[in-house]
Amino acid sequence: MKHVQVLPRPGRHGRSALLGATLLATAFALASPTLADSIPVEILDPGLQVTTVLNTGLSQPMGIIFLGPDDFLVPEKGSGQVKRVTNGVVLPAPVLDLPVNSSSERGLLSLVLHPDFPATPYMYAYWTESSTGADSTAINEVPLLGNRVDRFVWNGNSLVFDRTLQRLRSRQTDNVETPGHPGTANGGEFGNHNGGVMRFGPDDKLYVFMGDQGRRGWLQNLANGPFLTAPLLDDTFGGPAPDTAHLAGVILRLNDDGSTPADNPFFASGAAIGGEVGQNIQKIFSYGHRNGFGMAFDPVSGSLWESENADDAYSELNRVIPGMNGGWIQLAGPLSRVANWKLIETTQFNRALQQVRYPPTRSVYTASLATSRMVSLPGAIYRDPELSWRYEIGPSGLTFVRDDSLGNANSGTLWMGSARAFSQVGGTGGSVYRIRLTADRLTVDTSADPRLADRVADNLFRASKFDGTESETLLIGRGFGVTPSIEQGPDGNLYVVSLSDNAIYKISPSP
Repeated sequence: MKHVQVLPRPGRHGRSALLGATLLATAFALASPTLADSIPVEILDPGLQVTTVLNTGLSQPMGIIFLGPDDFLVPEKGSGQVKRVTNGVVLPAPVLDLPVNSSSERGLLSLVLHPDFPATPYMYAYWTESSTGADSTAINEVPLLGNRVDRFVWNGNSLVFDRTLQRLRSRQTDNVETPGHPGTANGGEFGNHNGGVMRFGPDDKLYVFMGDQGRRGWLQNLANGPFLTAPLLDDTFGGPAPDTAHLAGVILRLNDDGSTPADNPFFASGAAIGGEVGQNIQKIFSYGHRNGFGMAFDPVSGSLWESENADDAYSELNRVIPGMNGGWIQLAGPLSRVANWKLIETTQFNRALQQVRYPPTRSVYTASLATSRMVSLPGAIYRDPELSWRYEIGPSGLTFVRDDSLGNANSGTLWMGSARAFSQVGGTGGSVYRIRLTADRLTVDTSADPRLADRVADNLFRASKFDGTESETLLIGRGFGVTPSIEQGPDGNLYVVSLSDNAIYKISPSP
């Protein structure tokens, strides 16, 4: 029995349906729930050590939420359960059990505490609802708006449903041809690019990363959608304007009750547009994103950082500013590399950008053309990534070390996990990275490797990608598997959650 209030299935807004995708590029979806990584876990800094906190009683863990020094919660992707661990023991009854659809990248994806917890006893879950009322792995058993952000009340023993803050796209039926556009059906239905990571900022606002869901509209920098002739829409549910079915590829900024802050960057322009589209635009903090599994706020500057996965070329690490346009789908990586990005996407790997409606052959070769084609909401600012990798490296969970608990050399550093295990892709799969910022905290400090002066790691071609060339000074750990979450605990140590190992590891100072 699933213990949650599930609201009625959302309506279709008077539209018909369709969605799809191609191959999953980098996703924790493919991680086995029983397969530990195939190389030993190790930390490469002699001043640090790695130990196993827990490797029994968990199935596909996605995060770690501390209630106290020896008391934490662990959300599980496939079971939809939130398990409580006290003194190293997984309690027999979950504190929450949601009816999730966990096909592909769906499931229970994140859980965060209210910034004033426990005085304000709220927790927030991002999860994909099963349309059957029970856990499901069937690709089509999900509502159109199956991705939910819900608020729960912690009563000391369990999580009790309070309200739904946001419903987002989940069903991708692009295997159905779009009327008026013959030959636009993808090969199958997909369940990827849900994003799912959430963070509260130093401003006490809730930031929600929503992947692009394979959409091809305004928020993917296509003003008229993917088609060259009428009807100019995205899919059979509408678009290309960001109605609720096309609010994707964004970071949303919400008040803790789900309402929209009046100081959001596009609040005024959304008000001028009005209606459902205008209300959605008001919620946007940044757009033009593909998909990602990591967000973290710099404890020094307060800036938001985000990791973003590539299709095949130019995975990214971004410092996100209010009103940022990340540039997708006009390009990935820096503007100076747009021609190389197009070359890789049109000649190597699967030569597609997920949707057959907008192939990479339609993209441009020059930076000026790429920027001229972007959809610029009033006040929007395009920004290059602070660091990118020529071939996909699979960035995942992010966290900052907020103090000197791991030594002065690690204070203020940014740690990043991997979206694929070594057992899946070899190379640098399952790696953990340590990234230093410049003194002004505005970008990545590349002084340890002159090859990174252009802020691009020109790693080499591998059929399975994940080559580590020019990342040698960033690599800090191996063998961690798929790591959707890295968190600093109350004791100052880092806790690395491994989805594929069904384990939680601790990185602490060497004795």
